[in-house]
Amino acid sequence: MSHIAWKRRFGWLLGGLAPAGPRKVILIYHALGPNPPAVTVAAFRQQLDWLHAHAELVSLPDLLQHSNAKGLQVALTFDDGYASLHDDVAPLLLQCGTSATVYLNTSHIGDKERQVSDPGQGHYPAQEFLTWPEVHKLADAGWCIGSHGVAHIDLTLVDPKDAASELEQSRQEIQLRLQQKCEHFAYTWGHYTPRLQQQVRNAGYYSAVSAVHGPLLQGSDIFALPRIDVRADYTLPDFIAAVTGRWDWLRYKQRLERKFS
Repeated sequence: MSHIAWKRRFGWLLGGLAPAGPRKVILIYHALGPNPPAVTVAAFRQQLDWLHAHAELVSLPDLLQHSNAKGLQVALTFDDGYASLHDDVAPLLLQCGTSATVYLNTSHIGDKERQVSDPGQGHYPAQEFLTWPEVHKLADAGWCIGSHGVAHIDLTLVDPKDAASELEQSRQEIQLRLQQKCEHFAYTWGHYTPRLQQQVRNAGYYSAVSAVHGPLLQGSDIFALPRIDVRADYTLPDFIAAVTGRWDWLRYKQRLERKFS
């Protein structure tokens, strides 16, 4: 049975355990496009239409700062900084009157020309990265601009001094380029340790997001916030199941994998 088939099977079996009441969710995307693992533009449009009809789309800062959710609140986040955010995502969000958060790998953001993605570095294939003028346009449209480090590397595997440099340099460049604070960070591949969490705090960030599946809870760690990954093979019913809580059991699976890895 495929991985997605297992999610659907357990989601159906445990569907009655889906939480009721107010719910806060942060979604992870990377890029839009015809080549997996990117989500297609058509699928994203469907998901956005569903969210617009059934949830309150809010910015990440608003989601974190306001404690009282009414119904389902969702914040959209995008890792790495691909050009499809400017070309495809931003126009669709503008139609809905909302925005999103992008976490940039600053070394891949060009001054004038778009850099091409390199799957060997963990990038999505057949993609281009944003330029700084395009990042400015997103910021002007209300997007939250966060850091994903300088390069796309796992900061849990490098020397602590190198990790600190990545955190500080990326934040400083975003602040210098945009003349605004950079307060939010995303761990590459969602990997983090207590040491790295403390370094993120010391570098001056307000929050950091992981890739642990699940909603925000009252006791969620502000430097290891859960996010729900939206995969290219998700149908609209899959997406709805993940967002509304039918697949929340995945966080327990991830915890076991992390414990025994």
